[in-house]
Amino acid sequence: MIIIWKALVEYLGNNLRAGRSVNIKRFGSFTFDIATELPRIATKAVSMTQTNNFDLEEQRLDRKHVHNVRPCFVVDSFLQPHLIHYPGKEEILPAKSQNSIYQKGFRMIYCNAVPIAAACLLGKEVVTDALNTIFLAIVDLIKYNKDLNLNFGFARISIINRGLKVSFANDYKSTCVDKTFEN
Repeated sequence: MIIIWKALVEYLGNNLRAGRSVNIKRFGSFTFDIATELPRIATKAVSMTQTNNFDLEEQRLDRKHVHNVRPCFVVDSFLQPHLIHYPGKEEILPAKSQNSIYQKGFRMIYCNAVPIAAACLLGKEVVTDALNTIFLAIVDLIKYNKDLNLNFGFARISIINRGLKVSFANDYKSTCVDKTFEN
């Protein structure tokens, strides 16, 4: 189970750093809250003789960087009744184009057991059953008022006295804010 947990953490980290949100069944979604600003206008005209193409491309990226991306965790409805406190019920605001209640964030995918099984050199059914058992055990531990500290590498979820608190790693938050993350 430790190998499967480490493979899950690596799978989640790779997808989130690629800009995809991941929904874990019966646990929650690691996603992004996106606030959009108006595009910035160039402050001064730059001739091609004064600067090289790299500087010009950097200036364009700065002006086009209009999205403020904030990582967040949305608790699944299966886990919510067992928690007393968790980050806001309206952690993210749904976009106008999202008409389904299952769309909980930007570029959402479901946690896929196949790449995790391939990384562990185990069968898909074994990994699926192990992950279901892990997340059901988390729910059971919360029911019995046990404190948990789940380290995902890019984030740490602490459940103390049935209250959930999420803290994201500073290096991960800085990559989300970077102007090249939008691509």
